This record gives sequence, C-alpha cells and structure tokens, in this order.
Amino acid sequence: MALPSSGQQMQPWLTRNADNARSGWNSHETVLTQQSVTTKGLSLKTVVPVIGDARGMEAQPLILPGVSTARGTRDVLVLPSMGDVVRGVDAHDGSAIWQVSLGIPVQSSGAIDFHLINDKWGCLSTGVIDPDTARDYQVCWVSPDASGNPKTARYYMFVINVADGTQAVPAVLIDGLDFNTEMRKARSSAVLIQPQRIKTVLQCTGSVNETTNGPSGYCFAFDIATNKVTAMMATTQDKGAGIWMAGAGLVCDNNQDCYAMTGNGAFDGVNQWGESFIKIRYTPAREGIAASIKVVDHWTPWTDQARAGAANAQPANKLAGMSMETEEVKPVGSGMSMSIANARVVANRNSQGKPVLLVYPQLSPAARTDQDLGSGGLAYIADLNIVCGGGKDGLLYCLHADKMGGTKLTDLANAHANCAKLVGGTPVWATMDPGNNIDPCPQDPRELNFLPFGGTAHLHAPPVVMWDPLLNAWTMFLWGENQQLHKW
Repeated sequence: MALPSSGQQMQPWLTRNADNARSGWNSHETVLTQQSVTTKGLSLKTVVPVIGDARGMEAQPLILPGVSTARGTRDVLVLPSMGDVVRGVDAHDGSAIWQVSLGIPVQSSGAIDFHLINDKWGCLSTGVIDPDTARDYQVCWVSPDASGNPKTARYYMFVINVADGTQAVPAVLIDGLDFNTEMRKARSSAVLIQPQRIKTVLQCTGSVNETTNGPSGYCFAFDIATNKVTAMMATTQDKGAGIWMAGAGLVCDNNQDCYAMTGNGAFDGVNQWGESFIKIRYTPAREGIAASIKVVDHWTPWTDQARAGAANAQPANKLAGMSMETEEVKPVGSGMSMSIANARVVANRNSQGKPVLLVYPQLSPAARTDQDLGSGGLAYIADLNIVCGGGKDGLLYCLHADKMGGTKLTDLANAHANCAKLVGGTPVWATMDPGNNIDPCPQDPRELNFLPFGGTAHLHAPPVVMWDPLLNAWTMFLWGENQQLHKW
C-alpha cells in the first residue's frame, strides 16, 4: 500500500460492472481482501472531486492502467459528470491529469426529472474504453443551442483520448429513424463488441416520457473504425419498452450477441418488447447490405395490461424515473401514506419458518402498469450459458442464452408452461422470502402485487457474479431495496 503510484498498476476496469458479462467481480483483487480488511480495517484514502454537477456522477468510474500522460505513466481514472465535464485523474491518489468540457448540459427541471435529483443532465451513462487505442467512448446529452432545454438537446458520441482528454474525432450526433423526435434518456451503459471482428460500441436508451406515443426504447451501433452510427433499432412501435437496467449495460456473450431487459410498455412478441428479456444481434454491413440490429430471441413473464387487470390503464405523460407504486404507497423515506385498513394483509411464514406479512395495497390500475421488469440489470455466466436478471418484484429470472423461449401472447395463457422455459423451470424470490406457498409465476400476475411487511423489494442493480472456490460453484449476490443482501 505504501508503494509509489508509479509502482502500482491497477487492474483495468474498462466497462460498467467490470466486463461484458457484467459480473461486477474483480477476480484479481490483491489489496481489498478479507485478510487486509480484518487486519487493517478500512479508511478514507482520498477525496476526488467531480466537476460540473452538484450531485456529481451517474456513470461508473473507469480505469485504464499504464497510460503515458504529461505526468508520466499513470493508471488513469476517468470521471464523466452529469455536467458534461470529464476528468482524468490518477487512480491512486486522485490528483488531476486532465479535464475537458464536452458542452452545455441539459438543465434539470420537473419536465424530465420527477424527483429533481440532479442539477444537470449530461453524461448520464457509463462509457467504454478500448484498451488497444486508449480511447474512451462516452455518450452525453448536450444542448447545442446552449439553452439547456431538453427538447432541443441531442446525444453525441465523444471519442476521448484517455492520455490527455482530447477528442480523437469531432463529436458524432446520435441520429437515425425518429430518435430525435422525442426526448431520450441514455441511462444504460455502453458495451464494446467485435462481431465479425469489427469493433462496435452498442448502447441502448429509454425515454423521458415513457407513456407518450411513438417509439421510446432504442438501441444503436457505433463503428469505431469509421466513427459513424451504423444501425439503430426501436424496441417498440408504440410506447415504452425503454432500456434502463439501473444504468447497467447490455450483457454480451462469447458470440457477441447481447441481452437486455426492458421496462414498461406494449408487448406483442413481434416488434413490441415491453417488459421483456431480449436478445439483440448486431450485424455489420457487408457487400451492399446495410448494418442492422435485430431482436433474435426473447422471453416475457407478463404484460402491463394483465398486471393491472385493465386495458389502457397506462397514465398519460408519465415521466421515466417516477415510480407510481411508490408514490401511491410511499414505503420508502417518508413512510407509508396508505392506510393498512385499506390493504389486504396476509400473514404467512417464509421458507425458514419465520413470520412475514404480505401487504396488498389498494392501488390504481395505472400504478399497477409501472412494474418495470428492467429496473435491475443482467449478468451472463458463460460456463453455464445463462442470463439472469430481475426487477421490481424482487424475482430473479435465469434464461438459457441459446434458447430463451420466444414468448408469444398466446403463451401467457399458460403461465407455468411459459416459466418452464426458464432455467430451473421457475423464477426465484431473490431479494426477500414471502413463503414457499406464494407462486412466483402465477396465472394471474396480479397475485405478485404485494409488499413484504409493507415495503418494496425492488432490484435496482445487476447481480454480482463470483466463482466461489469453497462452494465449488458460481454464486450470485443480490440486494433489493428495504431488504437484506442475499447470496445464491
């Protein structure tokens, strides 16, 4: 720990959650170990300022070791802020190496941010670093007319040299189809893939108004050899189906196919992919055939309409990021606003025999359409060839990556047969235990509309996957809000 910074080289952290499998696990850790924490404890080593926004960053810091900079060879930590300011600092002591402003960010307002959490909206997602060229690919929301107005702001791909913060090419506008006809939120992070050995950055987005007409979720491909957007795909032809995944990125397998979970929105199993796991394939251009992004497989547990028990229950002009269930119940922070007397309360025992109260609050049908399967994130376990993820119900779904199931609307008439396509034939209560007699895949999905002890159990992060040598098994860590950490 006392070595000079030039003598320590960190492990690279080039993409969100460590790798394209989104394991979140550094298998080469040598400093932060059980033994070192037991003997030395933890202490604050340094404070690294993030410039441009009062709340700082929504992106995850990335690290490229051994970069030749003006200050010598350094392990560079890249920090993009919501204020569209990106800093490169020494990963060991936090000292500044370079800083660059990418433009004027969007000014926060109730028109885009229901909770007014952020001061500004700029570099919202985590980029990805290509270690071969030492370039960071970062998508940011910029106001080209300097007004800060989200309606006139646009997303750009910035190609930044990690050594000095200069831009390798001028900023590239993300455009195509009707991407810029509505306000988007590029929350989900970037991934670097190489289909047919062609390096490509793939990234997906949601929208600001997820219940307005017109496609909301989008995925686009950026070819790093030509520095051009080469393909784009909408995840719906109707409303919603945004890709958020708590800021996590697409999960990609060894064949360079990628996976995502979508949020609220229409589903038909053809070109509407709301509340679904989707497998995305990017095909580069070849011999006069344009590049393309397509959904090649999927699996869906239920529809918003079935979850609400009413047709056309979606509220008008709902802002992404607003949890209608939480607003009507408020189990977090400000306490519960609903009366227990107005809720159905079921006393049960979990699988360990401990008592648990399942609270079924009386919510509006519109709030029941806000169940966001894609509120968490995904992880891919290559040895098992499975993809796992979950959302607001606190359920974990694991799917065979090479045969997800291709759910059709007619398949939802038999929920157990549809869930039989999952690994193990059923989802798992991953963040809490309501009891073995509570079906995680009921025919009527409204039976999932309960809160354990009156609190939510939402997943808002991808699982962390680790090989456990003591168990001789792949293990997974999940932590739902208001709940405890679980290891599976």
